[in-house]
Amino acid sequence: MFLKFANWFVYQILGLSADTSFGSALHFFIYDTIKILFLLFTIISVIAFLRSYIDNTKLKNYIEKQPKFLAHILASIFGAITPFCSCSSIPVFIGFIEAGVPFGVAMSFIITSPMINEIAILVLASVIGIKITVLYIVTGIFVGTIGGYLLEKLGYEKYLQDYLKTNSKKTNSGCCCCGGSEDEKPKFKTRIKDSVIYAKDLMAKIWLFVLLGVGVGAFLHGYVPQEFFMKYMGTNNFFAVPMAVIAGIPLYSDATTIIPIAQVLIDKGAAIGTVLVFMMAVVGLSLPEMIIISRVMKKELIIRFVIFMFIIFTLVGYFYNLVI
Repeated sequence: MFLKFANWFVYQILGLSADTSFGSALHFFIYDTIKILFLLFTIISVIAFLRSYIDNTKLKNYIEKQPKFLAHILASIFGAITPFCSCSSIPVFIGFIEAGVPFGVAMSFIITSPMINEIAILVLASVIGIKITVLYIVTGIFVGTIGGYLLEKLGYEKYLQDYLKTNSKKTNSGCCCCGGSEDEKPKFKTRIKDSVIYAKDLMAKIWLFVLLGVGVGAFLHGYVPQEFFMKYMGTNNFFAVPMAVIAGIPLYSDATTIIPIAQVLIDKGAAIGTVLVFMMAVVGLSLPEMIIISRVMKKELIIRFVIFMFIIFTLVGYFYNLVI
């Protein structure tokens, strides 16, 4: 349906040719924009509705009671399913620390949370397929689990901001997008209405970023020759993976916005593993993300965190390129 509309509008109404750079780029932009916005609104509404039945406080308390390594895994999974909003990481991380959750377990959450969310997963699956998406999810959770475990073993907890070291048992409100009080049991129709309202509010905040992401992808699709990506981001370039991680750090995007760009890079011949770790770096190591994280981490921890994640992402990228 979306493809037919893009074909009709670009090639029939506007009279452009698919053989021209502008025609190809505009077609990509229109098709991906309407497809992604439709998927986002639908998926956000469904996920918000399903999440209304989840008690995040009970889930967090359950994680706290588990054996240490299992707690790391569960915290990473919890990070992967947190709401698609900027408040899904820092406030919950603060709540973990203040509730006495071990530093490493909280770090497992905050590492995974920006890299993976259920909305981006579904969009990613529609772009690069289920198999690679599942691999991305598994390795993302693995990175969060191992990262949090090792950061705690290295004793980096001492570099948290001082106000977090009290470990006071404060009640944390959690994410601003999730749930209400434990006693609230909204009716089915109310849940649906609230889910649609949440989706509309969230779309109002992210639509421009989606357009920017698709716009960059459209430009790359129409104007940058395939040979460029095959030369600098192909499997034959040994330094492509670490350079992709470094290139992602100055950028800012969420997982959903960066997907159209990743799609073009892969279509143009860039190695899939290189593109995936570029995505990870953009959403998990970007400079704006580090500025936000400075609310809870001292610069000593931020520097160590970036170096540590750079090494992990680079190793994961080489692994991807070997197995995909």
